[in-house]
Amino acid sequence: MMKRFVSIYFRHLAIDWFARQQPELRNQPFVLRTPSRGRMIITGVNDLAAKEGIGIGMVLADARAVATNLKVLDDKPDLPSRLLSKLAEWCIRFTPCVAANEPDGLLLDVTGCSHLWGGDQIM
Repeated sequence: MMKRFVSIYFRHLAIDWFARQQPELRNQPFVLRTPSRGRMIITGVNDLAAKEGIGIGMVLADARAVATNLKVLDDKPDLPSRLLSKLAEWCIRFTPCVAANEPDGLLLDVTGCSHLWGGDQIM
């Protein structure tokens, strides 16, 4: 039997988590920051902040110069790992084999789940 896998990529895993915890963040540009070598570096950017020219790896002071209305939150470095672990555990109901693909993905073995797409018609 041919193996089949589903790969799920969470483009903004931590950003989405923060936005779900604080719904008011959905309508404003915000970033996540972490200290690095005496400076604050941006580690996460929502789409509104990205549209203003802010990107991951940018120094926070530079980002604030570009976007004066920027909301800044402290990053939680272990958050993506914990979220992926919980998501993988939740996915066990659909397949017996799920693996977290850190920092932002899941891999599901769906070999025995051919009923989901109509048998062996997909190649």
